[in-house]
Amino acid sequence: MSKIFFTSDLHFSHKNIAKFCPQFRRFASVEEMDEHLVAMWNRTVSPEDEVYNLGDLSFSHDLKHITHLLSRLNGRHHLIFGNHDDLIQRHISRFFQTTKADGHPLLASAQPYLKLKLPEINNTLILFHYPINEWDGCHKGWYHLYGHLHDRLAPLSGRALNVGFDLHGRFLSPQDIDTLLRPLPAVSHFGEAEPMPDTPDTASIWVEQKLAEFNPRAAE
Repeated sequence: MSKIFFTSDLHFSHKNIAKFCPQFRRFASVEEMDEHLVAMWNRTVSPEDEVYNLGDLSFSHDLKHITHLLSRLNGRHHLIFGNHDDLIQRHISRFFQTTKADGHPLLASAQPYLKLKLPEINNTLILFHYPINEWDGCHKGWYHLYGHLHDRLAPLSGRALNVGFDLHGRFLSPQDIDTLLRPLPAVSHFGEAEPMPDTPDTASIWVEQKLAEFNPRAAE
């Protein structure tokens, strides 16, 4: 039976990433780091499994290098675009049309945002590279998975989780995510409990006041 995994911000070929997030990247060279990541991926993911990768796959600017890298990774690979995936986006047809040894395309899908229903944990997931304050279904208890922050968690209320490699040191399964997020409460939509101004002038004043509240240092 196939399995599903989640990860983010692998940063293949990024020689300086270990300076910022050293805990799982103690290697003598970027080549050694890349080989470790490929080996970890293929130990975890079999050819019939699926991986949802929430962005920033590689720092390489060499299209052939990225193509070769992806050809070595097992399974059906779904990419949520991050801020360092521009090269892949520009040549996306190449990654859809090139087939790996396991019979799957280099990328099974690629998109900036994805709503994913998972019967395994009886919930819906909102996948986006960046953490967001309010996501579709947050008030229903739907999960928001993000990356971008590497080894940090965004200070978000509700069922949201950074699935980044630099935070966990491994890929996460749906059960891992459910264990972490299921005990947390769902959150309400922002702004529902507060009366709103009803003219453009009062709205402008209200917005200015709220921005100052949200950013207290700006008022100093």
